[in-house]
Amino acid sequence: MPPTAEIQAGLVSVMLPVHNAEAYVGAAIESLLAQTYTQWELVVVDDGSTDQTAAVIARFEDARIFAHAQANLGEAAARNRALQCMRGEWIAFLDGDDQFLPDHLQAAVGLLRKSPARGGVYTDGFYIDEGGRRGERLSSRRRGPFEGDLFDPLVRASDVFGPPICTVLRRQPVLDNHLGFDTRIVIGPDWDFLTRFAEVAEFGYIPQTTCLYRVHPHSISAQTNDQRRRMSLAQCRMNAIQLPGFQRCTLETRAYAFYDLLVNLLPGDSRRQTEVTVWRQFLELPHAEQARLFRLMAGQSLRFRRYDGQALSWLRRAVELAPQDLRNRFLFGLCRVSPRLGQWLVRLRASAGHAAPTARV
Repeated sequence: MPPTAEIQAGLVSVMLPVHNAEAYVGAAIESLLAQTYTQWELVVVDDGSTDQTAAVIARFEDARIFAHAQANLGEAAARNRALQCMRGEWIAFLDGDDQFLPDHLQAAVGLLRKSPARGGVYTDGFYIDEGGRRGERLSSRRRGPFEGDLFDPLVRASDVFGPPICTVLRRQPVLDNHLGFDTRIVIGPDWDFLTRFAEVAEFGYIPQTTCLYRVHPHSISAQTNDQRRRMSLAQCRMNAIQLPGFQRCTLETRAYAFYDLLVNLLPGDSRRQTEVTVWRQFLELPHAEQARLFRLMAGQSLRFRRYDGQALSWLRRAVELAPQDLRNRFLFGLCRVSPRLGQWLVRLRASAGHAAPTARV
């Protein structure tokens, strides 16, 4: 279901997806009530909580708060439900364990009003622990800051914004481009969404700390196992590569996106790896870059898996694409003579401190 087309000028629609957040959701809502900018609505979506989250939310009787409940369908589905229920001109993000500082909405809306060419804005903030003690700034773990067209930096990695709490968006581009959250993604649905938003809109930056992002062992990020995490991030990568704007990214960014997908996120899934290598976007990389990726995929396979012939096939393709590269020819020749010797060499280089199958086999 697409978001409602109703837009109320000046209204900030704050989405708050929650699941078993009884310990912190009260503080999150109180931080919104303390905002100096008061023209907001809070769209809470309880994603199948089994604790007292609903009871905590019900204690707040402010007419600007709208609570919705659904079965446990996941964060992305909860965010989509919030999008469907919004009426505002702007979209803000608040999770059940995070908090706004009092001037967050005022600062963000102020910049967007003064800069009509900007579709979104992001700020700085602090990491906090379970007890609310402040740590380092969000900006300490970011690249940038960047302004303007952020699509290329976001395709490269999620460390442009970090958590979405620091961002505020115009809602019109979301409506115009039918944007939503991918329910296949458990870790990173916000990165995927904001990347697609950045394909059609520019961002401003405010070097002001306006939010608190909580790190604790009960968060989705902390509780998701490595396999599900890698599959979610792989889906983020595949979605970005398939976007029309991907081809306007720099060669460095396009190559890194494929490197992360093929070498870091999909090792062990040779069927999907091979499928990706026939995508148009992959075939448009320079031959030398394609060959490098085939060699790195082969190195990863040789290091961590039993030899099954797939590594040799990838090395053969690397030699065909870049026959002048002696690394391709050497490793291919070695594996043809003795796959065990090829595995031994790759593992030896890795144990000796080389970044080899992930960087330079």
